[in-house]
Amino acid sequence: MSNVDHIAVKHVCARLLELLLDIAVCLVSSGSHTGKTIRIIQRFAKAYSFDVFIMLQSKCVSITVHSQKDLTVQYTAIRVIPHLAINFYIQSKISALSWYVADNGLTLDQLDAKFHEIITTRRYPMYLILLTTSLANMSFCRLFGGDFFSMLFVFLGTACAFYVRELLKKMKLNHLFLVVATAFISSFVSAFPELFGFGKTAHIALATSVLFIVPGVPLLNSIIEILDDHVLDGIETFMNCCVTIVCLALGLLFTMLILGIENS
Repeated sequence: MSNVDHIAVKHVCARLLELLLDIAVCLVSSGSHTGKTIRIIQRFAKAYSFDVFIMLQSKCVSITVHSQKDLTVQYTAIRVIPHLAINFYIQSKISALSWYVADNGLTLDQLDAKFHEIITTRRYPMYLILLTTSLANMSFCRLFGGDFFSMLFVFLGTACAFYVRELLKKMKLNHLFLVVATAFISSFVSAFPELFGFGKTAHIALATSVLFIVPGVPLLNSIIEILDDHVLDGIETFMNCCVTIVCLALGLLFTMLILGIENS
């Protein structure tokens, strides 16, 4: 291989590494499990005649890219993973993009443009997410036998907690503190039927008020990762979920202690 070709491969390798890091961080922060993320990244790399080695953790991702044509070309980089909300739209679009690149091929500039088009797509407005989340949690209350008053206050509690959480997120507070605060506000408002004797299922309102905070997707991911032989990643994800659930329980406990609610 000539010196010019060697320099060109090095340039492509460095550029591809930055793109793959961006994609991996986006996938993990959107809720993609380890096995899925690795397969998508490997699919992208193979389309450009590169091999990759990936090491994923909940806080960072490390990727090594080396050329199949020039074994002397190899780059490694590490990127911090931010804590973001689950986003299945981004996961599905990036997965579809990886298959498109594998089948049809794209230049790195075209890949970069399509990737940024995906991540900058306008999301649902906050008020719509607030409304649907509140309705979903209210439906949980009804599913477990809650009456009208229980459903109403679960809806109000979820809406208040969700709104306050979005405000606190802008202050870049610790996400575990946000879990405690969200659980406390939601359960506090939902405890009004228990406090003032509204309806006959007030205990159900209190118990279901925090269900929308339960980390269901990460819990499922932890099982998938363990079954997929990514045991350390699965255990780490599971432990993070356990800490989140403990914080959720603390928020509920604070409500019960402040309002003097027992045996609910």
